[in-house]
Amino acid sequence: MRCSTVQSTVSPGDEPCQGTATHLLIGSIHTDESSREPFRDPVCKPCGESYTRRPALKARIVPLHVYVPTPEFTEIAGGHRLIDHPFHEAACHDCLLLGSIEYFRQGRDKGLHGCRFRPESVNSRTMPRAGIGPDTTLDELASRWRKYVTYDIGMAIGDWHPLRDNPHFAATFTSRDREYGLRHSQGGTYVWAEKLENRGRPAPERINPQDAETFTQAVFHFYDLVNRYEATYFATYTPGREDVILHAPEGSVSAVLRLTGLTRPGNPLAEVTDAVCDAFGAIADITFQTRIYE
Repeated sequence: MRCSTVQSTVSPGDEPCQGTATHLLIGSIHTDESSREPFRDPVCKPCGESYTRRPALKARIVPLHVYVPTPEFTEIAGGHRLIDHPFHEAACHDCLLLGSIEYFRQGRDKGLHGCRFRPESVNSRTMPRAGIGPDTTLDELASRWRKYVTYDIGMAIGDWHPLRDNPHFAATFTSRDREYGLRHSQGGTYVWAEKLENRGRPAPERINPQDAETFTQAVFHFYDLVNRYEATYFATYTPGREDVILHAPEGSVSAVLRLTGLTRPGNPLAEVTDAVCDAFGAIADITFQTRIYE
């Protein structure tokens, strides 16, 4: 999403700003002597900071997260989810690598299979098999997977925690501010990565489930979003509105998630819940209510 500034406040001339919107400018402006009109506009940080210094505007900026629904892929090749590109044969939707479809199929120049922005793109059958045999233990297999994606693919892997005697996972880890598990087969001879539901926490508790079909607003509370007084932040989703608002405990807007499109018309709340979890953190509970908190 581009900065909405028509005349850039930081670039020379009067050209529209070409920066990426990372914040939302929230405020109001005089429409006449007795009234003000509110506005919420996506801006880059330099433009937003410039606007907050203008006396005529009563404005501030808050972080903006943008949810972009997953598009249809032309092909999945070499672990890359490919989409059309105006100047190249294909582009990876996740890491933005450009090239021909054959280039991706052959595993880039070095014959590597996997996208550095998507841990799910690599499993133990697609990485080099040299040295892997029937005597390879699950711990060794998980370690080889980690070394391959880190040093060969260039994936950012953090908080690596090997698991012992776990019936489902050989390890847990983080990548690009998201929690993953390295799942293993029953015999421990095959491993693959998957994103953990709700960042590895239990499924959110549903409060007032009798209103789940008729709610006018859903309120999300989070496990780890608290202030120094241990009061919790909360987010509000109102069907028909494009913004999910993260509120500080006292009610002020702390951040915004903008929904640029929903692709699950039969169950939009599930898609919104996934987006809220990705943007703000693990969800403790969802309250369905028939009133709207502004």
